[in-house]
Formats: sequence, structure tokens, C-alpha cells
Amino acid sequence: MNASREEEARRIQIALQHIKRCLDAASLKAAELPITVPQMYMLYFIKQKEKCRLTQLADRFGVKPSAITVMIDRLEKAGFVTRFPDPDDRRSMLAGITPAGKEVLERALRARNEVLIGHLSRLDEEEVSVFLRLLEKFAGVSEGNE
Repeated sequence: MNASREEEARRIQIALQHIKRCLDAASLKAAELPITVPQMYMLYFIKQKEKCRLTQLADRFGVKPSAITVMIDRLEKAGFVTRFPDPDDRRSMLAGITPAGKEVLERALRARNEVLIGHLSRLDEEEVSVFLRLLEKFAGVSEGNE
């Protein structure tokens, strides 16, 4: 790999990290939400799966099951998730998102969108179109797909 590509990769990594930090922090702050960024991601994952094992969460977020238990305890205490036995495996617990959890997640995602729209306002329409097309190509996703 040549030095130019390594420098480009480094700059892209820095820019992506900056964008992620800005979006996460600003969106939760703007909406004055009672959740943290990791909790937002956890709620999003649980909502996508409808229900999931706590071990799935630990695997997805790269943490020990005990750390997930603490996070789920907090989310459950706040009324954002419920925990219930897995009917297929009595040793496992499942987590599901509550209506309150869906509502706080939707607020977080709306706030995140508003922050992103604010950042996009720095670009003209053509730049937004090119940026979106390149970003989707870079991420390996097609228009509108996750």
C-alpha cells in the first residue's frame, strides 16, 4: 500500500469518527433524552430484532454478558425494555423494547436526523447528491437500504 492511500485512509477514519461523535452527542443533547449513546444503539438493535438474547447483545457490542446485564438493568428500570425468559432455552433471557423505549428511540433518531440535516446544509444540492452516492457506494449499500 502506498503512503498516499494510507494517508487517505487515515483522514477518512478521522472524518468518520468525527461525524459519528458529532451526530451521537448533538442528537441526544438536542432532544434532552434520558439515554446514553450506547443505550440508544442497544435500543435500536433490540427494536430491529424485536426480541433478542442478552448473549446476542453482548456479541453485537463486543462486551461481556455482565456488562449487558447492567445496561439492560438500567434500561428496564427506566421502562425502555422488558426482560423475559426465552421459551426455547430456559437458561437464557430475552430483551424486548417497550412502547416507552420505542418512543425515546424515535425521538433520538429524529433528533439525529435534524442534526444531520443541519450538517448537510453546509453543502449545496449537487454536493449532497454526490456525497450521498459516494457514501452509499463506499458503505456497500444501495439507495434506501440499511
